Amino acid sequence: MENATSTRTPASEATSRFREVLSKFDNAMLVTRRSAECHGRPMAIAHVEPDSTMWFVTSIDAPKLVEIGTDPHVLVCLQGGSRFATVNGKVSVVRDPRKIDEMWRESFRVWFDGKDDPKLVLLRLTPVAGEYWDQSGIRGLKYAFRAAKAILSDERPSVEEPEMHASVKL
Repeated sequence: MENATSTRTPASEATSRFREVLSKFDNAMLVTRRSAECHGRPMAIAHVEPDSTMWFVTSIDAPKLVEIGTDPHVLVCLQGGSRFATVNGKVSVVRDPRKIDEMWRESFRVWFDGKDDPKLVLLRLTPVAGEYWDQSGIRGLKYAFRAAKAILSDERPSVEEPEMHASVKL
């Protein structure tokens, strides 16, 4: 199976790169559907598993749970510095006290009375597909060089290299 963006790199390499980029983020915008509109809100990422499953902490009475109950398909958007990623998937509500204990951070105390707060639930995002753009470090220098060359040669630079960009099936 090949990466959807480039036929030069196997999907497994692009998927590994996606997971590496995804691990760099602490916060995300969780986008749900509300009727005919999309609704996004910032969320702290509680945990990202090696298979790209994402976990978030929320309150059982949060409006997003009504939206997720109507349509569990979501988009998560992430940005930090010169790294960007999106994750499409399906969210489910998890009320497992052991999993909550595993995900708990003291910083969540701002929103909850503790890990035993009855309103505290987890959102588990099971990813279906993702995409990343990474122009950090040496990749950013490579891109800047290509951008300058493009200006001088009147040609558009390519970001279609798996080290900088790819779409992946998860």
